[in-house]
Amino acid sequence: MDGQVEADKEAIRNEMAGLSEEKVLFPVNCNWNHWCFMVMNLEKGKMLISLLPNGARPSQCVQTYESGLGVQVNSYNCGVYVLLASKVFCGAEPLGRLDKKTLQCLRYRYLRMCMED
Repeated sequence: MDGQVEADKEAIRNEMAGLSEEKVLFPVNCNWNHWCFMVMNLEKGKMLISLLPNGARPSQCVQTYESGLGVQVNSYNCGVYVLLASKVFCGAEPLGRLDKKTLQCLRYRYLRMCMED
């Protein structure tokens, strides 16, 4: 990603209308080969949409969050890290630094969850 995000702000406002003022997690696919996620505080997000100046870079409005999971060291576990970080953000206990075997088990676990009826 080049740091630019194009979105129809009015469509986003309409979709968010009536939701509670909780945080919402959005999975984001970057260039079809990487996953990350954003968290939007709806109460603050509603204000930010109207307060953002034209041409503002997204990094001016972003806070980073440390999940305690460590850094992804390969090219294929980003989805697992996104799922785990989102669970930690929602209150689950962090698993700490993840080894190769644990990541493999988690990939199978999430695959099985996707395939269940």
